[in-house]
Order: sequence, then structure tokens, then C-alpha cells
Amino acid sequence: MRDVNYIRTMLDWNSLQTSLQGTLPGLSQQLQMSPPYRDVPNESWVRAQNPKEAAVLLLLFERAGDWQLLFTKRVAYTGVHSAQISFPGGKMEVADVSKQHTALRETEEEVGVGAQQIELLGPLTPLYIPPSNFLVNPFVGRLLEPVQWQPQPAEVAEILEIPLPYLLQAKARSQREITVGAGQRTVPGFVWEEHFIWGATAMILEEFLAVARTALVAP
Repeated sequence: MRDVNYIRTMLDWNSLQTSLQGTLPGLSQQLQMSPPYRDVPNESWVRAQNPKEAAVLLLLFERAGDWQLLFTKRVAYTGVHSAQISFPGGKMEVADVSKQHTALRETEEEVGVGAQQIELLGPLTPLYIPPSNFLVNPFVGRLLEPVQWQPQPAEVAEILEIPLPYLLQAKARSQREITVGAGQRTVPGFVWEEHFIWGATAMILEEFLAVARTALVAP
């Protein structure tokens, strides 16, 4: 059953945008949701790996009087991120003029929302993902009008709409044992219904929630 026991949240958009374009909480905030076995490579080491660039979009939209965040569940495939919960996004292509363009293009491809329907508010801290050698550049955006999601069946198994006020609560956080490689590991993450959000998505979300708290206003 869906958890609706939370206090509704309003955001000051100017304050949120200012915070996103200022000094971000950064890696130290992201690491609060890091799997305990994850190494913390320094910036020079990451650059030496010549990582592939990628971008994702944290898309805020209003539903039933509350601000929500959009997540997608990946389809099952042979790969390290199979069936995981993620934000819309993907690899930067040669034709992409910027990382922001990548995030918007991938969002349109995965859930059918065009760039003209989204206001970009600002970036979060890039995050390196060792298993896939990707440097992920997160951006935050706001949906300007109601839309009908159109998930790409080859990439998206399910679309999740999770209320921001729920994610801001301590009860959204948990730890679970998951399969990593050939073993089991206990990792931190966020719980929504039967879903568990962990890894890079949880780390990016952790930084965003810290920024969002600076822009909350009383309903």
C-alpha cells in the first residue's frame, strides 16, 4: 500500500535555483548513501580512467498537490545496472552539444517528455561510477505542464512517481542486503513501496535532498 503519511512540502523555486547554482554539498553528502565497500577515488585518478560521460535528470513535477520526483526502473539485461531504479539519463553522444542536452535528450527518449516542457534549474555534483566507468552529471529540472509518460519499452520497465515530502523523511531511508557480484552486501538506500533505491541513484538523490531542504517553505 502506498505510504501517504507525510507532511506536504512547498518549494521556493528561486531559492532552489540559487542553491543549485552555488556551492553544492558535494561528494561528502553523496557518500552518506554510498555502499560501504565503495572506494572513494580522487579527482585525478578518475580523470586518468578516461571515464565515459553521462547525464541524468532529476525531474520535479506536481501531482495531487505535492511535488514528486520521477524515477525509472531499468529493464533486466546483462549488465551491472540491470533492473535498478534510476533517473532518466544515459551516455553523452557525439551530437550532444552539452551535458544538459544529454540529460534532456535521454529524458525524452526514455519517458517521452520534450526539452520544451522542462525548465532546467541547475546541476548537482558529478559522480563517478567505478563498475561502468561512467562520470554521471546530474541536473535538476521542473516540468512546466502536465504530461502523459511514454516509457520506452526497450529501456524502461516501470515509471515511479515518488513524493518529495516522503523522500525527505527519515523513514524513507533503510538498509538492505543485495547481491553484488557473487556475494551479498548490506547497503544504504531509499525505500518506496516494494522498491529499493541504492547505489549511484541514492547518492545523487542524497545530495539533491540536502539542497531541497534549503528551499522548503511552510505550506
